[in-house]
Amino acid sequence: MMRFCDELARFCLLAGLLLLAAAPGARAEPPRLWDPGYRTVLPDLSGVGRLRFLTSLDFPPFNFADATRRPTGFNVDLARAICDHLDATERCEIQAMPWDELEGALEAERGDVILAGSTPGAELRARFGVSEPYFRFPARFVGRRGAAIADEGFAEIVNGSRVAVVAGSAHQAMLAAFFPGAEPVARPEIIEVYDALTGGDADFIFGDGVTLSFWLAAPVSEACCQFVSGPYLSHHFLGLGMVAVTRPEDRLLLDAINAALKAIEGNGVYDEIYTRYFPVDPYGR
Repeated sequence: MMRFCDELARFCLLAGLLLLAAAPGARAEPPRLWDPGYRTVLPDLSGVGRLRFLTSLDFPPFNFADATRRPTGFNVDLARAICDHLDATERCEIQAMPWDELEGALEAERGDVILAGSTPGAELRARFGVSEPYFRFPARFVGRRGAAIADEGFAEIVNGSRVAVVAGSAHQAMLAAFFPGAEPVARPEIIEVYDALTGGDADFIFGDGVTLSFWLAAPVSEACCQFVSGPYLSHHFLGLGMVAVTRPEDRLLLDAINAALKAIEGNGVYDEIYTRYFPVDPYGR
């Protein structure tokens, strides 16, 4: 099973989650993932004894351990919100285990839903039930703070600029496809990408908006930089985002999760969770 954006997990672990203590800027406004006209049906789950969510502890800010080693993070709070909407709070359980053990635990019926950052590839869909995406990772440009750059005409600017990217990444391929006139400044690690911008070897960074948002919020960035233009989304290069995973026979449970996810977005609960974990909005300015 693949998890989205391991680059983000490595960076957040390296930073020790000090980023979450950064002072938040403007209120984050998450993107709308659900078509308002998409109809969902909330099945009756009153006969379900327990609703057991499986997650991991190594993918901050989505799932990690708090000071008492309890699971916390965006995915964990989202699981609790789903349980609340389904009137299953008293029956809701959240268990953490190593990432590589999640699928086996689900198949062995030691849990009912994986909510840990799964991406819906063909292999996953062939073996399990997958929800509609509940989070998508935007690609973003970052430039030096103070540069007056408007969205209009930004493509022409990028196509004549040096752009730092992680070598061999989906973002390098996306940059080449969308901005063929840009000069890629490829670096093997994300930390070196940051250094390329701050050291003057590049004019912009192009990469994962979530990873970049936490760098912008962290003291290590010294408030040097800001998002410019974007966000940019691409199913081809960036996938469909993150999904909940169930056993294939648990169709009613999957329908209930989709209905809960749509309702949580509509009633503002999703926004509250999103704002809690993103001190700089990955989709904002």
